[in-house]
Amino acid sequence: MIVVVSYDFADDEKRARLRRYLRRLGLSRVNRSVYAGPGTVTTAKLISKKVKEIIGENDSVFIIVVREDEYQRAYVFEGRDHYIVQERKYEIY
Repeated sequence: MIVVVSYDFADDEKRARLRRYLRRLGLSRVNRSVYAGPGTVTTAKLISKKVKEIIGENDSVFIIVVREDEYQRAYVFEGRDHYIVQERKYEIY
């Protein structure tokens, strides 16, 4: 399973706290405000607990757990270039 976390924090320190926590859990940055990595529903619950400690009124966080084969079918757009994750061996590990 792959845990994907997307976030939007106004405060730099809160954003940094979440990024450090996600890296400690083994997630990697895949986009400016998106981290992904191997995990389970339990991992998502741990992240949710941490988010509840630091989230502010105007912040938002999206956490989803998907099967690895579903993640491999995701579309990636970088400028005018685009591809499916599995075509580029776009790894998050």
